[in-house]
Amino acid sequence: MTTLLMMFLFPIGLYTYFVIEKRTKKEYQKVFDDFQKSTSLSTKYTDAEKIARFEQMLEQNGYEVTSVTENRVVGEKKVLSMAFIFMGLGLYIVGIFFYLAYYFWFQKPHRVEFSL
Repeated sequence: MTTLLMMFLFPIGLYTYFVIEKRTKKEYQKVFDDFQKSTSLSTKYTDAEKIARFEQMLEQNGYEVTSVTENRVVGEKKVLSMAFIFMGLGLYIVGIFFYLAYYFWFQKPHRVEFSL
């Protein structure tokens, strides 16, 4: 029974990665792009207030703010991929340990940069 379940988890993981995560990644990035555009074009905030709003947006979304200058804010966050977890479970559970090792030690964080 367990082997049968694992046989289905790998294709589910492939579907999740190539269909769901690719689409949601674009939508997720669009939220930040739209926020940057609307805040940068706003005339009711000073440059310092805009930078503070960018920082607040990153912190509310779980990003670690790594760099703040007068014109730019950079935040980073590691994103856990459920698709790779499904595929790792589908590879007789050994794959999940490889993915988690990759996630904690080698994966580069997703980087968001706001500039004025």
